[in-house]
Amino acid sequence: MAQSLQTAPASAPVPVVADRTRSVHPKWLVSEPLPAEEPIADPEDGTRFASFMQLLKTAGALDRAASDALADLDLTAGAFGALLELEAVGDRGVAPSELARRLAVARRTATLYVDILARQGWADRSPHPEDRRMVLARLTPEGRALLAEVGGAYKRRLATLFSDLSPLQAERLRQLLTLIATDDASIRHRD
Repeated sequence: MAQSLQTAPASAPVPVVADRTRSVHPKWLVSEPLPAEEPIADPEDGTRFASFMQLLKTAGALDRAASDALADLDLTAGAFGALLELEAVGDRGVAPSELARRLAVARRTATLYVDILARQGWADRSPHPEDRRMVLARLTPEGRALLAEVGGAYKRRLATLFSDLSPLQAERLRQLLTLIATDDASIRHRD
């Protein structure tokens, strides 16, 4: 089927194949049978789903706005977050798997962030002192200097994305968002 899609003319409609044995998962496609389709009968579930959809829309809009705010650094919001996490761990560094956990992203995404920061000269990798199979990412002196010089300005720039919220509303939002589990195991096993 993949070959027929690649050779089809650009104007031909792309066939949609429904595979009810797979569900979309933040990491990849996970083989799990989907429950039979049924409307959301519980009003509380409907409210939660509406909240989920609003959070996705808001996250997408914030990600785009943050990328614009960080454009002169040539960083995404996620890569800037990784830069701040590397600053937080200090000279001891952090394994990509731990960075992924701290950022609530896939390990490959954390590795990509470190790649981006390393290309800019703001982070590097070194062998783990106790496990030669692992590497640790840490800020370079240039990365530390960047954050010392302009880190506060970029944090303020990103904070303005929430300027319609009072400080109390922003804190309440932060508290509410911490109620949502961000580790994969908790999200996957909530049935």
